[in-house]
Amino acid sequence: MKHPLSARLRALRRQGFRRRNNRPGTPPGLLEPAAGAQDMAALPPARLLLMHYTSEGEVVEQLDPATEAAATAAADAQRVVWLHLQGMPTPQQLQSLKETLGLHPLALEDVLHRGQRAKAESYDAHQFVIVNLVQRGDEAEGDPECGACRVDQVSLFLGRNFVVSINDGASDVFEPVRQRIRANGKIRRLEADYLLYALLDTLVDSGFPLLDALGDELEALEDEILSDANQEARNKLHYAKRELVVMRRAWWPQREVIAALMRDDAPFIRDATRVYLRDCHDHSVVIIDFVETYREMASSLLDVYLSAVSQRMNNVMKALTVVATIFLPLTFITGLYGMNFDTDSRWNMPELHWRYGYLYVLALMLGIVAGMLAYFRRKRWL
Repeated sequence: MKHPLSARLRALRRQGFRRRNNRPGTPPGLLEPAAGAQDMAALPPARLLLMHYTSEGEVVEQLDPATEAAATAAADAQRVVWLHLQGMPTPQQLQSLKETLGLHPLALEDVLHRGQRAKAESYDAHQFVIVNLVQRGDEAEGDPECGACRVDQVSLFLGRNFVVSINDGASDVFEPVRQRIRANGKIRRLEADYLLYALLDTLVDSGFPLLDALGDELEALEDEILSDANQEARNKLHYAKRELVVMRRAWWPQREVIAALMRDDAPFIRDATRVYLRDCHDHSVVIIDFVETYREMASSLLDVYLSAVSQRMNNVMKALTVVATIFLPLTFITGLYGMNFDTDSRWNMPELHWRYGYLYVLALMLGIVAGMLAYFRRKRWL
């Protein structure tokens, strides 16, 4: 039976290290499944959620609308439109977004080919942003890769008064933002670029609970290694190190993305929103600091594990050496008295004719053992 951590490590190898691309020689902006993604045909199309609102308090929500409805709402300059796609979109859905909202085909191609590095790009009609959402599998749902760290790509499009968000994962993390919109909060009094900030801030802050849980696991793992450096602890440590590598690869470029949105040359971003993006950038820096700190902690725990294993081996070798050293003079004595030259010679062993010679030899050997143990203890070898 395979160890459960082996499945989690295999899942980690599939996360954040593979990128889907078109076949060599295909034209740019081609909306077709990438090479090696034949299983996409078996996936259901992404679920569409449309929400548009005004500062006066009107909020409209639609489930699985046609993209034409989003384009119609976006035509109203007084209305902020948010179209969210949950799941992996099909090429037909992306083509519909291209035709109705004018999204650039190169950006839509990056959406279709998951595994992209976090980035921010500017087009004439919209701003395109890719960030990564790091989550863990749900053990309660019977996920065979439960506990495995997975990376979902989140693509964001910011237009004049619309935002399109595409999350190719299974879980929707943007429900708190919808609740803020329904509650007639500050988000409804500002423009679409503030909605983009709210989505980015939700994605960035989702890393803090994950890092808190990982930090608790590392502390528990440290206690386990110090008490018993077994193979199970080594496997957990190896998995934690691989998990931190995935997190670093997913989160490290996001600082650059948010910093690029804060610059004055970023279109569709107002100066008032850049202040909030600066706070989001600070959170991203803190997350990277946590990741680097935990990576150093994991590396130091590996040194502690190797030291504990080496110390345990030294203790075993010390015990065996003590036993061998104690039996060395005893072996010499028994071998010496095993030479039974029982003749009438004054050079032979006189103890062979003593009445209590056997008891004398046993007492001699016990005295040697006691003396050696006392000497070892005084030298602190025991």
